[in-house]
Amino acid sequence: MHASCLLSAAGFEAARALPGQGKRAAVHGHSFRVLARADVTHIDGKNLHDALRHIVAPLDYSDLNRLLPATDDLSVARHIANALPSPAALQLQSAPDRGVMLENGTALAWLATRFEAAHHLPHVPAGHKCGRLHGHGFGVRLVADAAQCDHARLEAAWAPLFARLNHAYLNDIAGLANPTSEVIALWMFGQLRDAGLDGLRWVEVRETHTAGSQYDGQRFRIWKEQHFESAVPFDDSGHYTGHSYLVRLLLTGGLDKTMGWLLDFGDVKDRFKPLYRQLDHNPLDKLAGVRDGHSQSVAEWVHAHLSPLVPELSRIDLMENEESGVSLMFHEDMRWPLL
Repeated sequence: MHASCLLSAAGFEAARALPGQGKRAAVHGHSFRVLARADVTHIDGKNLHDALRHIVAPLDYSDLNRLLPATDDLSVARHIANALPSPAALQLQSAPDRGVMLENGTALAWLATRFEAAHHLPHVPAGHKCGRLHGHGFGVRLVADAAQCDHARLEAAWAPLFARLNHAYLNDIAGLANPTSEVIALWMFGQLRDAGLDGLRWVEVRETHTAGSQYDGQRFRIWKEQHFESAVPFDDSGHYTGHSYLVRLLLTGGLDKTMGWLLDFGDVKDRFKPLYRQLDHNPLDKLAGVRDGHSQSVAEWVHAHLSPLVPELSRIDLMENEESGVSLMFHEDMRWPLL
């Protein structure tokens, strides 16, 4: 059994002033992006997308202080969520490095940041590329309960970690002798918790733009993304259109005590490769069991063929473009949002 959800995104440009927040107290502008996720039993994809666009349209190129009683991130997100015709989880990005999330009555604040560092993985098999000294521009996202922690506190908590990690050789740092992304996320979570950061919910670490890990104090989750280019039926007359799809494979489980990872990102990609060849540069409606190339049906096809090869698979996100997609979730704890 799985939960099927629709994903819809929209953006708008707006100005606002945030009283009592230093330079932010002056009127300044933002490029906002909203991502909504709603259960398919409550609304269909077109209605969700149309509703979201209708709600943000009056906000576009506006002074939010003239439209809303409060213009902080949470207030803007709640305004949008309350106007949707059905319950939905919502993520609002107000700047490239920050935003908020709303889900089931919970409000979260998040901060995205990064650091540059070198490392190697000492326990990989001989010849594995990660066994060589190399480095990454690591992406990091810190997520906390918005009632206990705001963006300023997240920035302050991150500063000492950045000073230790940036331009460092991670293997030399106590606790990071085997610095996989999962181990780094675990280490960061412990450091932030021990430093007294209230309300910390989880830490995400991205090694690349397409792969990363998350730790929430109890569970490890990883994801691997890939793009494919495919055709789908456009109308009842046999015409086709096409999309540049993004598929995000999400896994949950425990760490291999020797390797320090849930599963090698390269292994996830290799196990998906036979399916990728069938998806990429092909008409999706010709896949056995796929109904009219519909995104939900394609995601279900991926799950049916990939889950025997990747038993840790817990969620599949399939975006047909930057504004619409579907999400299949096989564990309740995978209802966490991603950018």
